[in-house]
Amino acid sequence: MASEVIGYYPGWKHQAYPVSSVDASKLTMALYAFADLCWDGKHGNADPSVNDVAPCQEPLNGALAWRNEGEDGANLRALVALKQRNPRFKVVLSVGGWDWSNRFSNVAASPEARANFIASSLKTMRRYGLDGVDLDWEYPGEAGVPCVKGEVCARAEDRQNFITWVRELRTAYDAAGKQDGRHYSITIAAGANGNYVGDGVWLKELARQLDWINIMSYDYHSPWAGKTSGHHAALFADPQDPVTSGGGHAARSVQRYLAAGVAKEKLVLGVPFYGYGWKGCAAGPQGDGQYQQCEGGVTDGGSGGPSYGYNVLLRRGEDYRRYRNAAARVPFMYSATERVWISYEDPQSLREKAGFIKQQGLRGAMFWELSADGEGELLNTLSSAMK
Repeated sequence: MASEVIGYYPGWKHQAYPVSSVDASKLTMALYAFADLCWDGKHGNADPSVNDVAPCQEPLNGALAWRNEGEDGANLRALVALKQRNPRFKVVLSVGGWDWSNRFSNVAASPEARANFIASSLKTMRRYGLDGVDLDWEYPGEAGVPCVKGEVCARAEDRQNFITWVRELRTAYDAAGKQDGRHYSITIAAGANGNYVGDGVWLKELARQLDWINIMSYDYHSPWAGKTSGHHAALFADPQDPVTSGGGHAARSVQRYLAAGVAKEKLVLGVPFYGYGWKGCAAGPQGDGQYQQCEGGVTDGGSGGPSYGYNVLLRRGEDYRRYRNAAARVPFMYSATERVWISYEDPQSLREKAGFIKQQGLRGAMFWELSADGEGELLNTLSSAMK
């Protein structure tokens, strides 16, 4: 079984990071982020923190909707063109994401909307030559971005409805694949914590219809979750850290899925090509700022909250010292001058995670996202380590 190396391509960043920057020879799949779902003639999210509601291009409940259909279409065609020189490379459309998961519950609960999604997604795959869809529902049963008043975006039946939806998708995609002489894949982006997995029975059933599950094994700790500095994508637990020792690490997430009965070859481990920063952090007894009370999150000046792309982290000044946590197997950096502490991923931690993936017999690795690694160091490392 070939080891997957899967990277998200954020379509809204195409001007700063054009498709021509993508090295498809190092990837087995690009997940194009994101398409949305139409409901009541509109798409987007009315929550004030997102606030990007717009009319749908195809005003049917459950149909795909686009941020900018012209730009997204051009990006998809450019990505698909990379397959000519890279026959192993696949291009898949990712639907939803953190901002745009608020219509999944409605669509999953409606037979008509599910049918509309199937028809709309098949039409899109055939139009652009895509290889499948990735459903990034955050999250069944508990919406990440809260609903605005009067809307419904989570139901107790979400998990069972998700199974029904994916089962119908599989039947339709397999039939279309026979007609088209190809395989259309179905994957999901899935939560890494115990709340998402639950008793695991639903995931075992869902996984039967999926090509694989991309576990979002990052964001275990973040500035908006607490003002104490800590690791957001540890591989293993550090006994000194309540977050990782409480199960907030990648190895524990994989154990949850395996214990649920999901086959190891249907699990892909997610890794971050970005870091999180905390400001106002005391040096602490070790002088490294680790596990210290801070004032809150700090950003690199771009959008997306208190996060740093790896390409930005490479340019941190000399007053930022690099450290490693030997138990958690991840790096961090701290500036005593600026009192900023940053959790991130680097080539060494990626090699360790690739080793874990191989040792566990998992399907491969996924990362968010390509533009954060503008110089290609992390992708080169991950691609090499997964061979």
